[in-house]
Order: sequence, then structure tokens, then C-alpha cells
Amino acid sequence: MDTLLQDFRYAVRTLAKSPGFTAVVVLTLALGIGANTAIFSVVNGVLLTPLPYRDPSRLVVVWESKGTSNHNVVNPANYMDWHDRATSFSGFALLSWTGLAFTGERVEEVQGRAVTPDFFGVVGATPLLGRTFNAEESRPNSPRVIVLSEALWRRRFGADRAIVGRAVPVAGGTARAVGVMPASFRPMPLGHEEYWEPMRLDWSNRAFTGRYAMALGRLKDGVTLERAQTEMSRIARQLESDHPDFDTGWGATVVPLMEQVVGGSRRTILIVLGAVSLVLLIACANVANLMLARAASRERELAVRAALGASRWRLVRQALVESVILALAGGAAGALLASWGVHLLVRAAPPEVPRIADIRLDFTVLAVTGLVSMAAGVLFGLPAALSRSGAAIQGLHAATTRTTAGVPAARLRGALVIAQMSLAIVLLVGAGLLVRSLRRLIAVDPGFDPANISALTITLPGATYPDSLRRVAFYERLLERVRAMPGVQSAGIISWLPMTPGNAATSLTVVGRPEPAPGQKPTAAIRIVDPGYFDAMRIPLRRGRSLVPSDRLGSVPVAVISDAMARKLWPGEDPIGRHVKVEWWHEKVSVEIVGVVGDSRHDGLDAEFEPTLFYPFAQESQGGMSLVLRSTLPPETLTRMVRGAVSEMDRGLPVADAVTMYHHITEMMADRRYPAFVLGLFAALALTLAAVGIYGVLSYTVGQRTREIGVRLALGARPADVLRTVLGDGLRLTFIGIALGATAAGLAAGALGKLLYDVRPLDPVT
Repeated sequence: MDTLLQDFRYAVRTLAKSPGFTAVVVLTLALGIGANTAIFSVVNGVLLTPLPYRDPSRLVVVWESKGTSNHNVVNPANYMDWHDRATSFSGFALLSWTGLAFTGERVEEVQGRAVTPDFFGVVGATPLLGRTFNAEESRPNSPRVIVLSEALWRRRFGADRAIVGRAVPVAGGTARAVGVMPASFRPMPLGHEEYWEPMRLDWSNRAFTGRYAMALGRLKDGVTLERAQTEMSRIARQLESDHPDFDTGWGATVVPLMEQVVGGSRRTILIVLGAVSLVLLIACANVANLMLARAASRERELAVRAALGASRWRLVRQALVESVILALAGGAAGALLASWGVHLLVRAAPPEVPRIADIRLDFTVLAVTGLVSMAAGVLFGLPAALSRSGAAIQGLHAATTRTTAGVPAARLRGALVIAQMSLAIVLLVGAGLLVRSLRRLIAVDPGFDPANISALTITLPGATYPDSLRRVAFYERLLERVRAMPGVQSAGIISWLPMTPGNAATSLTVVGRPEPAPGQKPTAAIRIVDPGYFDAMRIPLRRGRSLVPSDRLGSVPVAVISDAMARKLWPGEDPIGRHVKVEWWHEKVSVEIVGVVGDSRHDGLDAEFEPTLFYPFAQESQGGMSLVLRSTLPPETLTRMVRGAVSEMDRGLPVADAVTMYHHITEMMADRRYPAFVLGLFAALALTLAAVGIYGVLSYTVGQRTREIGVRLALGARPADVLRTVLGDGLRLTFIGIALGATAAGLAAGALGKLLYDVRPLDPVT
């Protein structure tokens, strides 16, 4: 121990005498270790930290499945049958999205969840104040009650403990707050809800009302995922027999909640972790070269110590102590950089990245940083320690008469440079593939003109607008006012904005054709629009007519369909005048096709054109609609103008902020932009480190060969020849590194396959 302390003190004094060398090494390591620490904080927060619920490994999500689609939302009637028949679960809840507009002095629209009463018991949560729901409050037509999140309680109600039991004003009436959940209770993954209200199910009437919910269960102790899946598949087959009209072909899929939360993000995060690990290896190779050069300049000192009796192990240990000290200093600096890096990653991350709130620098991350730092110290310090300790043991003479670098050390330095360049090329190719993919995706035609389009959402409360006539009257008056606003060229409304996650679909039956077998009916996306929507979005009319104001309640039900739907149901035929039966909730409505419009993409630029049926909102309206406006005015101005118009019509009605369609599309591509941004950042850092490494080796080589170069010049060699020799050495190492890196990149590019669009992993241009 005493000798180890001596080595430590000696190393500190030695490094203090070389502040330039020490600073360069610490900075290089700080970049590599800091980047790894920042990314590992994401890995730890998203993939490794357990979900914040009681015994989260027992929580599962149950979806309905059909064909190759295994994650479909749930029909509440099927959930009630699952609840009664399944024995694998100790608790089984149903959840769906909902929203609420708090009124009073300040109008605020808040996202929430409608849940069955056993939800809080399933996740093991207890309220901070008050209570949760009971069965009576979940019956149809029962008084409205809500449970608040701690954040909403503090923000809107000033943390007033007397809020429990009080009726708070909301759009359409009041809701009684019965409880407040603690800050430790996180919203359910896949959402950002701030309140909960009872899901009102009529257990005596299990009619099909559509698929729109998510089932959450807790496995009983001793029940495996496989056993639960087997049981749910058996129950699904029973329901096919019991309800052939709406359950034929439908199954059930049981997914661990953690897997549901992480989803496709796991692959992307691990790819980024692999990329940043390459950056650390490049940094270590760079520092190893610096350590080799430093050890070469200290050969005389090491030889003297060997002559005085120091063993090779002692010399190796001394070198490793220096390396570990440098690595720990680099790790400390890297942790400081990582705190900034984590902030940058969280700010740049798209909303779809799960568990963003759990990404932080905690003890686990810092402990791993310390271990990585020590491992890095051994990794970059060992080559120099072994190389130069052996030379020192051979005696002082070897260090005083040499005019060129030792062959083994020179080869090792060259190998390290090649390794740096190879790893940098792997990252560059990966980043290049993602960037090319992103450029291809941006160039995709969405089927509409997004230029100068802004959109905002309005939700009419059911209590104030309980029927279609009132909703239609409101939106028609609003559209009349909006279209008269200066700067607004055109406007329309749609039930589901293009490029929005999720979908609203319906089953179809073509009138005049044989009835398809249950479960074999064609489907189409369904959108409720007004006649001005197509003009505002500049979606072309291909055939027939568009929707008109006279298409309203009392007139013949009509619809306009997309090209894709026309090709699917009437290939090579004219669909105008044909009829389809649309399964509208639990009813079937016969609709006449009056027009065909161009295709537009609903689920993203990388999605195929989907068969779509556009239904006139005056014949079947709904409360929540998106208003689209074509205008050169900024979104802030449009928001203010529309809010003013809405306030004149209904003072307590909230209006969401307007966003441009370009911004909306960009947000939809965030899952592709984010890895391209991060990988590009690391590739640039890796290339910089590799270039510095090549420069360092060439500089050191020239310095070591000064005497040789002088002799050659004295014997008549031209300076250009000497320069050509030095540059040739550097280019040789660079080209070998590029060749090896390109080969490795070709082997590794397959991992990016699912992140690429219209670009092959072995893309020759990249």
C-alpha cells in the first residue's frame, strides 16, 4: 500500500509538470466519457429503471389482435367479458383518453384518462388527498367526479387541501374533485394525463361500441406471461363464437407493460449507445498514442529507475496509476459535460421518446461513469506501459542511441491510428445513411400542400353541445367568421388531422356484392370534413363532385373517397353512384359515393396511401375537430383571432394553440430526425478525434526522426521528397483505416434497417 501511495504522489507530480499534455488528455477523455455518460443516462432512465408502480414486472397490457396487427385498441364489451372470464389476473382495468376544459377566471384544457375503478389498485397507487372512485361513480349517468394529479392541483388550485369534495367549474357544468394523486404517481406510459375520471360502463348491456380503449392487468403471483397469453387466446376464440359480427378474426395479445412503454425505442437507444461507445474507443486510442509518445520521451528516466532496481511490474504499475488518474480526471470533467449533454438530449428528444422524465444523472449513472473511467485508464495506459517498461529494462543504452522510433512502438501507434479512422468511418457511414433517409423522407409528397397551412383543435363539451345539430351550427358559424378574417385565404375542418398518430377506421360492405364472411370485410380510414377542407388543403378532385353545404342531416348520406379506396374496391371501374354500408359504431349506414379525391397520407410520410372515406360533418358531426386555415399570417396571430371569434360564440370554450402544418409534419418525423442528429453529432466528434490522432502521430514521428531527416537532407534529399514520405505515411494509415471502416460499416449497417426509408443499408452513394 505504501508503494502504491508513492506511485500516486509521483504520478501527480509528474502530470503537474506537463500541464499541456495533461489538459489535452483530460479534455479528450472528457469528450468521450461525457458523451457515454449522457447516453447511458438515457439507457438507464428508459430501459433499466423499473416503472414507478408497485411490482411493475407483473403489469401487462392486453390488446386486441387481428392478422398481423397485434396491438389494436380494445372494445369495452370484450373487456367486460375478459374481466369476467380470465383467471390469470389479480386486477384488470380499462383506460381511454379523455379531455376536460376547466372554466372560471381562466380557461384551461387538460388531457386526462377515463379509467375503471380498479385502475388505481392494479398499479398500486394511493391518493395524497381524498380517495379514488367507487363502483357507483362509474355507472352510466352518475354525477361527474375527478381525481387530480399533484401537478394540476398545485398549478390550477394553488395546492388547496380543501379542494377535496368541492365542485369545480368545467365546460358544460361542474365536476367534483374527490382526490389528489401524489407527485410520485406518474401518468400512465403512452400519455401525459393530469386528471382521471371514471369510465362509465354498462355491464348489463355489452353491445359493440367500437374499439378505442387499452386494457391493463396485473398477473397473479406464479402466473407467467405465456400462461396469460394462452388463456386470453382461448377466451378470444370463445368470443368469436359468441359475437361473430364484430369478433370474428379478432384475438388478444398480452404484452409486458415495460415492453409496451419502451417499444421500438429500445433498438434506437441501443444503436446510439453503440455509436457513443465507438467514440470512447476512439478517444482511448487517441490518448494511448499520446501516452506512447510521452513514454518514449521518458525512456532515459525509466531506464535509470530500472537500473536502480525498479522491477518491470513496478514500472507498469506506475504508468497505469498515471493513466487511471488521467482517466478519473477525464471522467469528472465528462460528468460535468454530461449534465449539459443530458439537458440537450432531453430538449431535442421528440415527445414520443418514452420516460423522458426519468432521464437524469443519478448515482447509478455516476457510478457507471467511474467504472468506465477506470476501465478506460487501463485500456489506453496498458499499451504504453508494456511497450516502454520492456524497453527500459533493456538498459539505458537503448534510450540514448536510438535515432528512430522503435519498430514495435511505431507499429502500435500506426495500428491505433488505423483503429481510430476505422471506427470514425463506421459512425460517418451510419450518420450518412440516416441523413440520406431523412432527405428522401422529406421529399415525399404528402398528398396535400402544407405551405401556409396552420391548424388548431377545438373540442365542444358534450354537456353544452349534446347533439349533432348544435355542433354543426357552432362550426358553421365559426367557419363563416374565420373565412371573413383578413389574411385567411380558405379554411376547413377535419376530425383527424393528417400526419397524426393513431387512426379512425371503419369496416365496409359494398352494396350489390355478396356479404363478406365475418372478419373479412374491407376497411377504410374515415374522416369527417366540411366542404371547404379539400380546397384549404389543395387536395385535387379526381372524379365526380366534392362535398357541398346541402350534404346535411335529412339529405341522402354521401361520401367522397380517396383514389386508394377507389382502386381497392372498384379497380378499373367508376365508383361514382356506388353505395357502401359503413359500420358507424354499432349501426350500419348506406352511403352513396359522389366523388373521388387525390390520396393523402394519414399516418406519416413513410406510410402508404390508405383507403379513406370522407364523410360530411353536417351529416355526422363530432365535438372534437381540427380547424385548418390557409394563410400567410403567423400561427400566434391566427390563434388570437380564432380565440376571439370562439369567445364571442362561447366564452368558456378553450382553443389550442395553432401550429403550422410544416411543424406538425416535422414533429411526425422526430423519431427519424433524433437518431440522425445524435449519430451525426458523434460522427463529427469521432472524425475530429481521429484527425487529431493522425496529426499527433505524424508530428511525433517527425520529431523522432529529426536527426534522420537532417542526415537525408545533408546527403542531398530534396525537402519535397521528405514531405512526400511523411505525408505518404499518414495517407497510408488513413486509407487502410477507411478500407477497414467501410467494410465494418457494411457489416453493421443492417442494424439501421428499420430506421431507414428508401435507402438500402449498403447504399453505394453513402
